Order: sequence, then structure tokens, then C-alpha cells
Amino acid sequence: MPNKVGVAIVGLGAIGHVHVEAIKDLEKSMNFVKLVGISSLTRSVVDEFASKYGCKAYYTYDDVVKDPEVDVITIATPHYLHAWQAIYAIEHGKHVIVEKPISTTVTAAKEMISKARRKGVKLGVVYQGRYADGVKELLNHVNRGVLGKIYLVVGEMMWWRDEATYYLRDELARSWRGMWGTEGGGTLINQAIHTIDLMLLFGGEVDEVVGYVDNLTHPSITVEDIGIAIMKYRNGGYGVLTASLNTKPTTFQYRRIKVFGSKGQAELWDNELVLLKTEDGISIERKPGYTTETLKIPGGLHRALFEDFLKALYEGRDFPITGEDGLKSLEIVRAIYYSSTRKTHVKLPLPADGVF
Repeated sequence: MPNKVGVAIVGLGAIGHVHVEAIKDLEKSMNFVKLVGISSLTRSVVDEFASKYGCKAYYTYDDVVKDPEVDVITIATPHYLHAWQAIYAIEHGKHVIVEKPISTTVTAAKEMISKARRKGVKLGVVYQGRYADGVKELLNHVNRGVLGKIYLVVGEMMWWRDEATYYLRDELARSWRGMWGTEGGGTLINQAIHTIDLMLLFGGEVDEVVGYVDNLTHPSITVEDIGIAIMKYRNGGYGVLTASLNTKPTTFQYRRIKVFGSKGQAELWDNELVLLKTEDGISIERKPGYTTETLKIPGGLHRALFEDFLKALYEGRDFPITGEDGLKSLEIVRAIYYSSTRKTHVKLPLPADGVF
């Protein structure tokens, strides 16, 4: 790698803004990191951000991928743009860190992964929840066998999204949110995919999925606002997922993951480890708290993720969360959609034949 790892950020919505703040902050602590430039659909927004953060303003994606100063591109655009933007960047020899979901289809995700492998560049996916202290603490307990053999993982994401202020908020939101062709689905592929990623982290590979999706309270959109699924892990255990954007009152939103093993149980509430009880006498018990806000994303976890990823890139190691990791959670989502539509169990892995 060169003396500096040049980063360009594509997409300047809420998540893109988090990317910019994280990379600028890392410039202070990692002397090999440099924010080279930013790009977005709106020229005025690009100019504003470029002036504020002292970096280049790119007005076309072509300008981004052809800039020799850029080594890695972070993609924070609407879902339907992830695959082609990533593949185009990879074709130009750039490393890519893409926001979840890696793509809207399994076929495109597999093409991204194979293209990166052939071109010899790194492809990573943003699952910042893995960097939460509580998540890391629980994963450490699971990996050390503190809970014994894991036989059940229960994930619940009970959130709220308002039609007027989220799906119909402005022209950009209306252009891609709430539609199968652009968002790729609803709550499962957008919000709950983080929960699915953690359920895979704690439970392991999934062999079979059966699920249901529906739209109960959001008539202006065509995708699901609730999804329920059962996953059968290859190790013989099970996962149960419930994800909803219909939770009322909105002051009592939460996300929790419960892990049950042959020697004990544990519970994450949002990203905090609130419960750990084992037969060996280990005991953690904290009071969980509800939230009124699940839209705004604190930048700390993104900063930790980018720090880890860019250090790995600089040292010539694989990204800590790879394209293959992003594919696994996407496969679960697409399998739930297929299962709900066809009223059938779905075996994994899914084929890259265009259906998924």
C-alpha cells in the first residue's frame, strides 16, 4: 500500500454523513488515512461537504473511480446502486466497503465477490453492530463455550417507521424506499439484516429457512413492514426472528437477541449485554431500557469499523467483515421472502441463478 490510504465516500445521506465524520476523525489518529473526496447526486451538497471537510468534490461516479489518489471507496447509496457501483469500482482496482445490504440480490452479491477475487481487491460490508462492546463481550463468551452448545437464538427487532417522515419524506426517499425494485424489500433487508447478521454470528451457518412477511400498517409502500422466520442451524440448533416496523407506542422500541445454550443463557438489549446466567455460577443482570429513536445512528461504531478495516487494508490483511459475510445475511433475507411467497421451506445456500 502507499504511504496514505486514500478514501472516497459515495453517498451523502444520513449514513454517508456518518462515513465522512468517521473518516475525518480517523485522519487525526491514523496518519496513513486520508479523506480524498466525496460524491453525491446533488451538486450543492457535494460542494457544501467538500468545503466543510477540505476534500475533493466529485460530480460523477466515473471521476471517483478514476482518481489515482483513491484506494478505497465506501458506498453509502440506496440499496439498488450497491452492486453496480461496487463492481465498477472493483473493475478500476479500488477496494470497496459497502453499506448493508451488500446487494439486493444473491446473484449480484456473488458477482461482486467473484469480481473482487479475480481483480485482487478487498470487498467489505458494513455491519457496525459487531463492534459494540456488548456484542463483542457476548461473542467472546459464546466462543469460549461459557454457554455450552448453542441450541436457540431468538432475535426481536420491534421498531417504528412513519410513512410521512421516512418513506415519503422527500424526493430522494420516495425514489427508492418502500419498493421491491430499489430497496429490495422492507424491514428485513433494511433494518433487521443487522439482527440477522448477529444471529449468524452467535448461532453459526444456517441450513434451512421458513418465514412470512406482510405489510400491516404502511399502505403507501409495497414491501413488508413485518417479517417472522425460523432458521435451522447446521449445528442442529434453531433461530427465531421477529422484525417489525409497527411498534406502538413509539417510546417503547427495542432490539434484543437472546442466546440459549446447554450451560446457560444470555441476552443483548440493543447492543448492551443485560443478562448472562450459567450453570457455573457466572451472573450478569442489568436493567434494559427502551428507546424512542431508532433512526439516528451514532457514529462511534462506524468509526471503530472503519478503523479496523483500514488498518487491515494498510497491513495487507483481509477486511474483518468480508463480502462472503454480507452474502450470508442477504441469503437469509431472500430465503424468507421466497419462503413467504411460495409457502415452502428454503434450503441454503441459495443458487446464483437470477431467481434470488
